[in-house]
Amino acid sequence: MKLKKFAMAGLLIAGSMTGAQAAQWPDKPVTIVVPYSAGGGTDSVARLLAEKLTQRWDQTVVVTNKDGASGTIGAAYVARAKPDGYTIMLSATAEVVISQHMMDKMPYDPETDLKPVTLAVKLPFLLVSNPSKPYKTTEELVAYAAKNPETVTYASSGSGTPQHLAAALLEQLSGTKMMHIPYKGVAPSISALLADQIDIGFVGLPIGLTHVKAGKLHPIAISSKTASPTVPDVPPVSKTKGLEAFDLTQWFGIFVPGGTPDDIVQKIQQDIAAVLQLPDLRATLEGQGAEPSGMPTAEFVKFVQAEREKFGRIVKAANL
Repeated sequence: MKLKKFAMAGLLIAGSMTGAQAAQWPDKPVTIVVPYSAGGGTDSVARLLAEKLTQRWDQTVVVTNKDGASGTIGAAYVARAKPDGYTIMLSATAEVVISQHMMDKMPYDPETDLKPVTLAVKLPFLLVSNPSKPYKTTEELVAYAAKNPETVTYASSGSGTPQHLAAALLEQLSGTKMMHIPYKGVAPSISALLADQIDIGFVGLPIGLTHVKAGKLHPIAISSKTASPTVPDVPPVSKTKGLEAFDLTQWFGIFVPGGTPDDIVQKIQQDIAAVLQLPDLRATLEGQGAEPSGMPTAEFVKFVQAEREKFGRIVKAANL
């Protein structure tokens, strides 16, 4: 009985310590790890969040880029970090729901070593080409690829990334065969498109739109099922005959090391949800075609699981 009482007392003390940690958190700088190179869509959103969170927390929030291996290098770094809330990750999709379906062995378990916190934003991809290419619509692209198998090259920010799977899904549904050229991050893949070294690519709407407005890239289609209010004149891929099932949306989420206390997770979620509702930040994100979220943690956990199942089906169907 005495041992049982001591054990219960220990649990109560531990619980109160966790609550105290959350009440004081953060009392030192916080690092947001972006598992991709600087200049990409994930990096851009992370820096916008860092600015607002610095003001809200009255602590410096820095963004660190740890790119490579389709986001798994940065994700592994976060998974091994001290679970105290001071190292968090703004993920894309590959490192948390896709790579586990494509890699025989990962340096971390995305389902146990990383704890979902909240959905930051959702945004469609823009299918773009260099303006010099002979195809301007999805129908023309598919027809060209059908007549010239394995000739059309497409860029991605790495094997197994959503950009890669979007193009793989296009190949699968259209019955065409193109050539995948993976790059180490979004920025170099965009550079290859701009330099006309690569023919097409699915790129995040914010960064793609910048180059479309400058006349350096041509918008062929949007990856979401419905048109985006940011680019209402760009039709969805699914509007093309035979591609009605095409629907793939990119998203960025907040994750922390698996052992991070729930009280701290809750505070991070609530504060990120709050800054995402700030009028200026919301206007900036929506102006780039992103949909701000701040989804509650329990809901985000279910969302992540559903995405794992969806992308697993895509990987299997595409025989990747």
